[in-house]
Amino acid sequence: MAVIDVKESVRLKLELDGGMVGDRQITKSKIFSKVKPTAANEELYQIAGSLAGLQTLPLSKVKRLEEIHLKEE
Repeated sequence: MAVIDVKESVRLKLELDGGMVGDRQITKSKIFSKVKPTAANEELYQIAGSLAGLQTLPLSKVKRLEEIHLKEE
């Protein structure tokens, strides 16, 4: 019996560099939901770059967050 995965939702997360407080790195994040599950990583990265230009803090990481449902075939 095979198990297949079905992408239920995808979100785009931008992690922004909030600077240092003492010796701690501060990270702020913005999450954009309702991303098409079929969106390619390259497309998401380009969009993240465009969105980062609208932020006041510099971009440190781009993350793709996926929720996947596993079911038997």
